Amino acid sequence: MGLFEDFDKVSQQDWIDKINIDLKGKNYQDTLVWNSKEGIAVQPFYNGTDNINTIPLKLNSDWKIRETVIINDISKANKNALIALKGGANSILFIGDINSQKEMDILLKDIQADIIELHFYNSHPKQTSAFITLDEGSISFDTFNNIDELAKLTNSATHFKTITVKSNVTDSIIEELAHSLSKGVQYLDLLTDKGIEAEKIASKMQFYFEISTNYFFEIAKLRAARKLWQIILEQYKVDNTSMTIHSETSIETSSSEDENFDILRNTTKAMSAIIGGCDSLTVRPHDNKKLNFSNRIARNVQHILKEEAFFDKVINPSDGSYYIEHLTEEIASKAWSLFQKM
Repeated sequence: MGLFEDFDKVSQQDWIDKINIDLKGKNYQDTLVWNSKEGIAVQPFYNGTDNINTIPLKLNSDWKIRETVIINDISKANKNALIALKGGANSILFIGDINSQKEMDILLKDIQADIIELHFYNSHPKQTSAFITLDEGSISFDTFNNIDELAKLTNSATHFKTITVKSNVTDSIIEELAHSLSKGVQYLDLLTDKGIEAEKIASKMQFYFEISTNYFFEIAKLRAARKLWQIILEQYKVDNTSMTIHSETSIETSSSEDENFDILRNTTKAMSAIIGGCDSLTVRPHDNKKLNFSNRIARNVQHILKEEAFFDKVINPSDGSYYIEHLTEEIASKAWSLFQKM
């Protein structure tokens, strides 16, 4: 006999009755329920009667610690990347054009590209791909302006990602998800029309999601994204490719006296991204005037979550949370409805 079989089950109505007694007859819907800007009525409690299905997530709990390096000066960019790697980053995003093989060689001097995940984001991805062979990472398009070039790069015998899907909408979680899914489907349609298999296209795609301070909603957002993308891929007969998610902490506007509080904000944002199931994460520096120090703190936020809080040791820690499961379903439902209208 199980331990919990000795106790009576508490129904949803039992909870409501108890709440109403404590509120001395006031309706809890009027006093305790709050409505989010996404149009979700957040209840004061959730229980197993909500019949929420477990959301499929990735099968491991690890993630890459990514740092962004802006290319204004090639040698300086190389130096900054090496500092990040020595500080514990294992994924680097280079933003800026690389115009020659010589520049690429300088940029990657002393960087072991065979074991470090490298990403390149610029206006000439096809040109960049000619300067380096990547085992993992990305040299990606995020525009529909040159589908022919994208098709050639995607259909080549490359292992790196060639497509980055990023929504321009971040004010609304629902709109952000719907726009991201819509862009993902556009890429699938345009590239399958070029004769590329949907499974190959999906494997070359990564999704970018910004993470705000809305802690539980951001966890649910990433879970909902995985669920909906899986539904979409099933329509293209793709059943063994999961969504690749990169997350980045949002930028908060704060006073100079408040800047150090952004370290705490970044920590909770990072927790949302990790619990939600991101594959890689960039924690933005809390103080752009002291970049070396701020980048070090940003990396260390992730190290603490890995090495001291053991966030990489528990797979899908939010499974079984009625609140998060319910939020995931509501966000997924609303985002799916908006996606279908698109």
